[in-house]
Formats: sequence, C-alpha cells, structure tokens
Amino acid sequence: MQKDNLNLPEESFRLGIKDLAEETRIKFARKGLSDIFDILSEAAFLVRKPLDTDELSGFTTYFEEQFIVFLNSNFTLGHERFTGAHELYHLIYNADILKREKILLDDEKHILVDLKANVFVAEFLMPEDYVKEVFYKIVNTDKESILSRHVIRMHNYFKVSYKAMLKRLIQLDLCSRDRYEELKDICLKENKEQLQALTRQEGFTIDLIVPSEVTYVPREFIEFVKSNYERGNISYKNMKSSLEFVGLTPETFGYEYPLEEEY
Repeated sequence: MQKDNLNLPEESFRLGIKDLAEETRIKFARKGLSDIFDILSEAAFLVRKPLDTDELSGFTTYFEEQFIVFLNSNFTLGHERFTGAHELYHLIYNADILKREKILLDDEKHILVDLKANVFVAEFLMPEDYVKEVFYKIVNTDKESILSRHVIRMHNYFKVSYKAMLKRLIQLDLCSRDRYEELKDICLKENKEQLQALTRQEGFTIDLIVPSEVTYVPREFIEFVKSNYERGNISYKNMKSSLEFVGLTPETFGYEYPLEEEY
C-alpha cells in the first residue's frame, strides 16, 4: 500500500499543523475546556441537530457578527466529534475567510484549507505523544499484531471514530499498512453489528459508533427567539418554526396563538 492511498500528509506539513493544534488545546485548557462540544460552545453559537441526509456532516458560517457551527447529529458520535474539530479549525484559522464569504464551500478553491482542517483534527483530538503513551499502556503490541479490539480500546479512549483512530495509528507507525487492510472493513456500514458486538465485548458502550441524534442549541437561541417575538420583530408563525427546529413549541413557554394572525 502506498502512502497516498491513505491520504496521509507529508511529515513537515503535519508537524506545522501539530503546533497549531497544541496552541489551540492549551488556549482552551486554560479555560478548563477539553471536550470538543464545550469548546465549540465557547467559540461559537453551536447547533447540533439530526438531519435526514448523509451529504452534510456540518458547516460553519458567519451571520450578523456571530459565528455559527452546525453539526449533523445523524452521523455517529465519533464522526460528529471529528466534524466538530474540523469546524473548530475553520473558526480559529479561517475566521477572515468566513467573515468575507460567510461559508466555506467544498470546492477546489478551499482544498488546502480543508486539508489543513482535517490534519488539525487528528493532531487536536489524538495528540501524538499521548496516543503513544496510551497505546503502550493499554495495547502494547507490535504493529504487525494489531487487532480490531486494540483499535476499539484506543478509539474509545480518545472518543473518536474507529476509522479515524486506525488511520492515526498507521500515521504514527503503531500499526502496519498491511494490517490496515484487514482492520478497516469492520467499520463499514454493512459490518456495524459486528463492530458493535466486539465493542461490547471489550466493555464499552456503543455510543461512539451510533448517531447521538441529539438536538442542542444554546439557551441564548431560545431567549433570542422569544424576545424577538415579544418585541414584535417576528410573527408567531416565525417563532413557532424557529422553536420547532429544536424540538420545542410556543406552548412550552406559555405562548398562545394570537387571533390577529389568523387573518
């Protein structure tokens, strides 16, 4: 297997992004934040909601002087966390582009930007030195002897997807390329029951390998919608649709349909 088949970055390129990831991790650690969702909630207006599509994992936009991150929680939780870290890179290092263009499209213009964001994810969620430390603590085998259960232990420790962890182990020379071909198929959709069974055998829940389907918005969003309705800035119908987007209704907050909007 050639290196390019895994789309692994050149080492000099990776190490440059690694420095950015470490700086970012330290920045939020000083605020007592380590979980990617907590970090995103601090850095932007975070929305998590299941969408009935596998075409959109998430995106970041800039609207009314506010950064907004949307994550599709209909993907597995491990995948969603990967997407969250990807969007964190855009928030911090592509803020000027977002302010100018409002959203980063998946096109040739932004290929390098997206490549950097994906490398950032690995360095941010799976720090090189700590991955090696944990590997020798809970796996401690040679790179030709890695099994699926070893990858499961690691990906649950770092709260990432099985596939992301496997790729990281290869990148750090903790797993051989030959073993990759034998280990990667278990994370295919058609093998999800096998992965779930093995995960349970290892003593873990399957939370990371199934969609969370959570709906989450900051409390500020709800207050923003309510206050705009009360000030007459939006109609009852607009308030209703905005609240329904996050699984709520006006009745939840004691609002009744105004008679004047029936005409």
